[in-house]
Amino acid sequence: MRAAFVSIAALAGALSLGCGAGQQIASSHGDYRLYRQTRLAPTLEQRLAAGHRYLKSAPDGQYAQEVRAWFGTAERGYVARAQDSLPRLRAYLAALPDGPSAPEVRSRADELQTVIERRKRFETARNDKNADLTAALERAAQQRKDFVRELTQWISHVAHVHSFGKSMAELSPELSQSMGLAEPTNACMSGICSKFVDARFAVPQTAPNSAGRLLPRDASFYIELAFDEDRLSGARLRGRELFSRIGEAFDLRPVSFADPQARAEAIGRALALIGNVLPPELSAEGCERPAVSPIVLERICGGVRLSVTAALASGEDDIVMLEPEQPLPRKAAPKKPKSAH
Repeated sequence: MRAAFVSIAALAGALSLGCGAGQQIASSHGDYRLYRQTRLAPTLEQRLAAGHRYLKSAPDGQYAQEVRAWFGTAERGYVARAQDSLPRLRAYLAALPDGPSAPEVRSRADELQTVIERRKRFETARNDKNADLTAALERAAQQRKDFVRELTQWISHVAHVHSFGKSMAELSPELSQSMGLAEPTNACMSGICSKFVDARFAVPQTAPNSAGRLLPRDASFYIELAFDEDRLSGARLRGRELFSRIGEAFDLRPVSFADPQARAEAIGRALALIGNVLPPELSAEGCERPAVSPIVLERICGGVRLSVTAALASGEDDIVMLEPEQPLPRKAAPKKPKSAH
């Protein structure tokens, strides 16, 4: 009797383990293992994949109703949350390539991929544009620097001429070499030896909606040596609106005759540049003379006259001129031999 009682008690205890334990005992080992993955897999994607596999392989399994209820809600929620996340959409497709929402997810993933690629192309184009703009700005800055440096050197050459009244052969080697007077191709016509300097740069535009755009400028100029009866009688540097170009190179804004204030400031910039390279004999006190328009600076010292003339109209030349204070005396005509009687 006692043994029978124990067996009955054991059976009652087993039945009291609950419905889940009873289902575990009743279900096949494979069915339970697949079901278990829907609950214990490390990631939600893996649990969804396990649930999808379970419903496909055991649609009438012991846990099918429970898995179906959970899977439907979880899968739809996942897809809704993944709408703007390409990694999550791809994770869904990797875990459930034939899942209920696979076509929708694949379409949305393609759409997001297109948006991302378009954005990348836009960013690349913008970066390229910014790089091109930066390069253009750097190139323009270097051109302005080169222009100011070369112009300053030539103004200094002109201001330091000390060969008035002398022949071309007696010019300083530095000036002769800079002018290219020893080159066979040099052209000296009608008493003028000329050298052309091609200078160009760009300045930022200031017009509305023109940010980042550059305005090209032609800042070319001429250096000219004048000879009278083969004697040096003058040296000048001239360029079309050259003083405006000097102002632009320093102040980085366009200068035109339509803006008298900007033009006046540019002339001031030019005068400061010229003043910095004058030789001591022209920089001494007492050399400066009252300037009468269009002359904006006049200095006379040591028998040499410096004049700086500003153009009065657009398209005309600004000029830096150096010449003897007094015109060169005319050479005496050779005496005719006396005729014999």
